Amino acid sequence: MCGFGGYVGSGSRQILEEMTVLLAHRGPDWKDVWMRDGIGLAHTRLSILDLTAAGNQPMVSGDGRFVLVYNGEIYNYRELRNQLQQEGEIFLSSSDSEVLLHGYRKWGSRVVEKLRGMFAFGIWDDGRRQLFLARDRLGIKPLFYAPIAGGLVFGSEIKALFAHPGLCRKMNFGAVDAYFELGYIPGPGTVYDGVHMLAPGCRLEYRGGDIQPQRYWAPEFQAAPAERSEAALTEELDQRLHEAVSSHLVADVPVGAFLSGGIDSSLVCAIAQRHSPGPLHTFTIGFDGGGDERAFARSVAARIGSNHHEQVITPHIVQELPQLLRSLEQPLCDNSALPTYLVSRLARKHVKVVLSGDGGDEPFGGYEWTRLALSLPGLRLDWQAAGWQWAYQQGPAGLAKRLLFDLTHAPRERYQRRISVSDRLRRWLYHPTFFAEIGEVPRSTFHDTLNPAAVQDERDALLYADLCRYLPEDVLFKVDRMSMAHSLEVRVPLLDHRLLEWVLGLPFDMRFRAGRGKHLLRKIASRYLPADVLRPRKQGFTVPVGRWLLGSLGVWAADLFRSASFAQRRIVRPQAALEMLAMHRSRRFDLGHRIWSLVIFEIWARLWLDRRPDDALLTESPASVQRAYGFEPPGMQGLLH
Repeated sequence: MCGFGGYVGSGSRQILEEMTVLLAHRGPDWKDVWMRDGIGLAHTRLSILDLTAAGNQPMVSGDGRFVLVYNGEIYNYRELRNQLQQEGEIFLSSSDSEVLLHGYRKWGSRVVEKLRGMFAFGIWDDGRRQLFLARDRLGIKPLFYAPIAGGLVFGSEIKALFAHPGLCRKMNFGAVDAYFELGYIPGPGTVYDGVHMLAPGCRLEYRGGDIQPQRYWAPEFQAAPAERSEAALTEELDQRLHEAVSSHLVADVPVGAFLSGGIDSSLVCAIAQRHSPGPLHTFTIGFDGGGDERAFARSVAARIGSNHHEQVITPHIVQELPQLLRSLEQPLCDNSALPTYLVSRLARKHVKVVLSGDGGDEPFGGYEWTRLALSLPGLRLDWQAAGWQWAYQQGPAGLAKRLLFDLTHAPRERYQRRISVSDRLRRWLYHPTFFAEIGEVPRSTFHDTLNPAAVQDERDALLYADLCRYLPEDVLFKVDRMSMAHSLEVRVPLLDHRLLEWVLGLPFDMRFRAGRGKHLLRKIASRYLPADVLRPRKQGFTVPVGRWLLGSLGVWAADLFRSASFAQRRIVRPQAALEMLAMHRSRRFDLGHRIWSLVIFEIWARLWLDRRPDDALLTESPASVQRAYGFEPPGMQGLLH
């Protein structure tokens, strides 16, 4: 795993060197730059395969025509290497990077169609004066680009792009509205004007100023009628899971695994242990104040015989927010980013590579919001609640109103209510100045994503949205940034595209049945995991932020909303933010996730837009820290570190 950046057009060695500094966390083992007239490439390396200097980058072909910078792992690189050798290619290393370089020289842009793995890369063709960029099918690895005067700048992270003086930081107001709707920034845009994300499954050829991304892969939910028995399909899925997991264990360094205690991560760990030469290192996080599933993780670890490690976190985790948002670069309201950041730090003390269970929920309807949207019956009634508060009201009255909404709306509307913030709430929340920037009526970002035309079974439209929107732009974005902040590579075998394509071809009731997701996956998990792990429950690395806001964390949040910078930003009305907090702390409404999105945005803006020093990120008054935590901090530097 690595980091890279570069430019086409005007630039300098100083820009490239700055890129390597900004991306050092992605590749602490080696850094180098390569320049030629009108092109510059920078690379930082985390050595996983072929630990020798022969695998370093930027990697130049023998004839000097092609130069590669690459981030990822190609799991079928040995197969491709053998094929290329038979066609006359000569290799100087045993790295997958060189396979990619020779593959492009032989097959051109079609090389991406042959790759099995996670990847983002750039290849400069000096003969054609052309830059080729590509990203893996599911968006596991990131790649950003931005046009500049007379050229293009690109990289693994946005901060590398800002090393070029031709690009300035300016907030994308439409993306901010989308963030408050969804909790993350939807692609292909970013929160910064002019900076774009190359979408999953896309490639881009840049030559002479033309920027036209092209899609080479997209998921297909085209399930055929079942012609094989459930038992036969279960056996084949089991075999395919073993093949995918074992292929993801290839490395010249030790490999461990995240273990949350849920079905997906537990199953990946159980299968990985069967293919590992010794005890697998597994890692989990617990929480003070709820959501602690360490007991389930321990049960799995004992069953499979792994070497297990765990850590407990408390509300003082807010101290990690500046560094966390420095790594994320964009606002993200997924509160599991915090424990992912910490479990990655824990894992890096023992291994360089871990497996993760991400990718099991999306094709199998595993998320609670998808399950409930698909499971409830519908009535032919016309009912619409007034205001926005009912969606968050606690107690029997709130439950009844939400149930009535579900019963009188289609699955797509139920789904959208759960995964987004209504335009009613956003109208109430926003400052008039922000309205002037985005237009009077916010529009749902999910309108085009929930498109039944993309699937054969209309029920799969919800799973399609989970797979094509939430997975790459929240889950995988979070995992990449939080792990690479600690120079840790995370691999996701459940998103092996060969496995996924087969799963998406299963009949719907083999994936989702009787109101429960992961039908076949559960049958296989029962072969490997303790019975208590298979029982339905909330699971994963989820912080109980709503509960913490009822205590000292809420005191700190109130000070944040009263701050001068929050008011002067003119995005959210301070009085609305404080009213939401008061509603939540009354315990009559559950607004923890919505409040947290405001907190995250303000700290992000102080860091990335205001560029404040560390001692002014969490508070404008040290007294608020004292009130919130009950101690006098020894200066903010001590608090943050």
